Amino acid sequence: MFSVSSTLRVPVWARQPTPSRKSLFSRTHLSLVVLLTTLVLLAHLYLSHHARHIVLTPSPIPRRPAFEGCAPTSIELAPRANGAILLLVREGDLPALLPTLRNFEHRFNARFKYPYVFLSAPDEPPFSPHFRASIADAVHPGALLEFGQVPEEHWRIPEWLDEDEIRAGFLRQAGEGVQYGGREGYHHMCRFYSGLFARHELLQKYEWYWRLEPGVRFYCSVTYDPFRFLAQRNQTYGFVITLIDDLNTIPSLYKTVKQYVQEAGLTPTDMWDFFTRDKNGASGYNRCHFWTNFEIGHLPFFRSQPYQQLFTALDRSGGFYTERWGDAPIRTIALGLLEGTDKVHYFEDFAYRHDWFMHCPERKEMGCDCDCPAFDTDHVDIDGQSWGSCVPEWKDISSVQWREKHPLPLPHTSPDSASFSFPSSRKGDWEETNVPV
Repeated sequence: MFSVSSTLRVPVWARQPTPSRKSLFSRTHLSLVVLLTTLVLLAHLYLSHHARHIVLTPSPIPRRPAFEGCAPTSIELAPRANGAILLLVREGDLPALLPTLRNFEHRFNARFKYPYVFLSAPDEPPFSPHFRASIADAVHPGALLEFGQVPEEHWRIPEWLDEDEIRAGFLRQAGEGVQYGGREGYHHMCRFYSGLFARHELLQKYEWYWRLEPGVRFYCSVTYDPFRFLAQRNQTYGFVITLIDDLNTIPSLYKTVKQYVQEAGLTPTDMWDFFTRDKNGASGYNRCHFWTNFEIGHLPFFRSQPYQQLFTALDRSGGFYTERWGDAPIRTIALGLLEGTDKVHYFEDFAYRHDWFMHCPERKEMGCDCDCPAFDTDHVDIDGQSWGSCVPEWKDISSVQWREKHPLPLPHTSPDSASFSFPSSRKGDWEETNVPV
């Protein structure tokens, strides 16, 4: 506590001449103003530092979470990104979908109010009035809900493949234990999400998407805007879980990609080592990939000519059907070929579960209001599985590349900025400073 005496001791150098009572009052008043102003400024700096979690001391650790703990409730919600929550679902998914939506609203979207885009396969009936009403009841009042279908031409065996041979191949894949290899619709879904989704008419007005699936659950609150977080840093993609894919689903994928890279004369980015180096440091496709049942992506990248050319080349090879190529390894390879580590963010502070795999922040204080369940046979901590997780590989390669590009550590700052506005184009570098986090 600070106190101010009613009698001021006048310094020796100021005792000529003896000041009047009026001048003494003026000095006292001035001192009080200066003292109070200083206290207000110090209090503002203290609160800003602790509320926004700004690390003023430079840190050598790259790619930190956006916030340690909860973002302040006073953080600006505008300007909001031009994004949507994307779901590809069936009418029969409703029992699993409704708890996911309620959880997602509670943890994020009741506050940020991003629109939803629900798509169904063309071999499914359009969403019923009951389905739509149930969705509306599960989300925030006044939510923008759009419902559509995948075009038929994007959900069938391509004309350059023999349908009889392909369907016989589905039976063979099922007999060989290829996960979902016997389900034709799953092949269509992987192909759609690998490239065709970015062409859908309902997504054309959006620049960002957050993919959500029935059965997903978030165990920490997301109190900042991850769309805006990525946009401020000129980043393209965000993930939570990364793991090793099954070899029997993609036996020829990497060989096909390498052939395309050679024929197109492309030079991979610094992220290529993430999935072309094994745990012992030897070269070779290690099958590390980002799990796409959670992903946040920048749609202009997926609509771009380089990405669509890569997708078309892979599509023409037939691997989505002759094998069971997933959208996740293709997404990862494309980012490694065309974007690089600086364009990808690991949302380590998110707590997320899909099926039996789950990620929770290693330190509880990293997330916000977390209630992660104990790991057991039904909740596998994928990050703790040395045989399956690719988090060590990601942290290793992203740290190496970050240090090479940023020899002098930069301070970590909050993503919130009153002066920030979204650029109209991303053809070149944005004016916003890229802060490695």
